[in-house]
Amino acid sequence: MIWGKDIPLEKVSEPKVKAWKGQGANPVAMMRTSWTDPNAIYVGFKAGSPSVNHGHMDVGSFIMEADGVRWASDFGMQSYESLESKGMSIFGRTQDAQRWTIFRLNNYPHNTLTIDNQLQVVKGYAKIDQFSDKSDFMYAVSDISSVYEGQLASAKRGVAIVDQKFVVVSDELVATDKPVTVRWNMLTSATPKIEKNGITLTKDGKTLNLKVNTSAKVTMKTWSTAPTTTYDAENPGTTLVGFEMQLKPGQKQAIQVLLVPGSVDAKKVKFEKALNSW
Repeated sequence: MIWGKDIPLEKVSEPKVKAWKGQGANPVAMMRTSWTDPNAIYVGFKAGSPSVNHGHMDVGSFIMEADGVRWASDFGMQSYESLESKGMSIFGRTQDAQRWTIFRLNNYPHNTLTIDNQLQVVKGYAKIDQFSDKSDFMYAVSDISSVYEGQLASAKRGVAIVDQKFVVVSDELVATDKPVTVRWNMLTSATPKIEKNGITLTKDGKTLNLKVNTSAKVTMKTWSTAPTTTYDAENPGTTLVGFEMQLKPGQKQAIQVLLVPGSVDAKKVKFEKALNSW
């Protein structure tokens, strides 16, 4: 941005690529259907580790936009001054560090999985294992098992834009030798309405259909983002939407969540590819 400060915005050429991944200490993947269409789909997907500098427990999280609306959001950070002024120790990196009691920093409000209401494992690390920039099927897949060590035997997540029409978030989980409760949630500033095996979101006169495709029984839910401590920031106008499901000991379970913009007929949308065939 510094080097380009004198370039007129109307003379900035459109990038040739619409999908990109970075495989560093905190890997990310980004994909979009257009650089110029204001109604285009945009998805950002994050792997990485909570242990990186200023890291959050957001491994497997994503954001998503379509029809000019951001449907899946991320709070970002809370001002460190607002926390330190109340005596919070915010730079610990151990699993039991006070840092992880801060709502915006742990996994509870991020667009990822929570197992038995436990925190993600700080020492875990996930990279982008598969990636494609093909226009009809852009995707990124990550084995996020290490941030659920001791909670799940295995966990893989893939996020894709399909046919430039809708987004799929695909999870393939394997339980340990104990039963677990899996919570899938997504932060949104839209207004939710719970449907059978799904949720309809409404914002700015637009809609998004969240459809859950799985053989397991799911309970659709919403959760409040209101602070429950004296140090957490307010989060007005936001809600967590998603579902919970139970896994039996050793159970293998695939879960596909379709995020279908209102401009697309949700009844005609289908997607059933297993991650190993992406």
